[in-house]
Amino acid sequence: MSIPTLLDSQNLYGSVEALGQQCQHAWEDCQKINLPDAYSHVNKILMTGMGGSGLGARIIESVYGDEIKSPLIRLNEYHLPGWVDRQTLVICSSFSGTTEETVANLNEAQQRGCPWLAIASGGELIELAKKFNRPYYQINPRFNPSKQPRMAVGYLVVSQLVLAAKIGLFRFSAGDLTSIKTALEQVLKANNRQVATAQNEAKQLAVKLKDRVVIFVAARHLIGSAHTIKNQMNENAKNFSAIFDLPELNHHLMEGLAHPAANAQNLFFVLLDSPLYEPRIRQRLKITETVIRKNQVDSYTLMAQGESEIAQAFGVIQFGSLVNFYLSQLYGLDPSPIPWVDYFKVQLGQSLGQWK
Repeated sequence: MSIPTLLDSQNLYGSVEALGQQCQHAWEDCQKINLPDAYSHVNKILMTGMGGSGLGARIIESVYGDEIKSPLIRLNEYHLPGWVDRQTLVICSSFSGTTEETVANLNEAQQRGCPWLAIASGGELIELAKKFNRPYYQINPRFNPSKQPRMAVGYLVVSQLVLAAKIGLFRFSAGDLTSIKTALEQVLKANNRQVATAQNEAKQLAVKLKDRVVIFVAARHLIGSAHTIKNQMNENAKNFSAIFDLPELNHHLMEGLAHPAANAQNLFFVLLDSPLYEPRIRQRLKITETVIRKNQVDSYTLMAQGESEIAQAFGVIQFGSLVNFYLSQLYGLDPSPIPWVDYFKVQLGQSLGQWK
């Protein structure tokens, strides 16, 4: 089955294939940013961001959680928790710089005297950083032609990786960046739109997922990647999807497969596997797949590629972004417009630019 790739008014596919260039660009720009010494002496980190702008925190949490010695918390709402104080570094991320929840987070951080930094392409976040003389990374989205926040993953994630490494949260080196880019190149070479469906795993999976409710299953370092793919599937392919993580799902979800009876026709599980998972997790994944099959529900196991956890995380994101683009084309949809999100913003009273 051939997949036409003509419905793309804002060149979202260009953003898909430029992920590696985004990573390199963010790396180069963030090397020039100096952070105050005091930022290395905090005892807690809070990372705030909504939608596509909040994905970096999830990826960092899932890949580097074992290395980070200070508590790292994600925030996806308006108000800072009560424990946030002057010893808490608050990292505020908004591609547009105008997301109202993230602007509210930044203002509260300033009021509490917290050290903070901003990541945005412009807007209020950058203006406030300049006003209060705080560090910031202003994204120049040269390699995100679609201008969609959810497709700026390279900028949003690598900037946070570099800046977090600068304050000693974990190590992120030029070698790590190289491994990421290698994984991205391998996935793109095998699954780009010039590769026919018969040899293209991403296109084949898109065909399987059409008209299905997609359930992602992931563990450890791939949980953040699964959230990223889910986000892009919702917005790019306009397809319902959800995520469950191992081992937690083994304590409840499997009993929920029996009903409603239409589950067998409606659900499709995508299980993210990795040779870097610990043996017990891989065993759980295999048994979970068996349980899914025994309930007459279809599934597909994707094996992550890459020499490190962060490389695999990005490789899975690259593969998922291709699947979601092809799925949008199978539905006959232009992937960039998000009419229901725009409708919601209008009803909420925000201008269309003030979102993620």
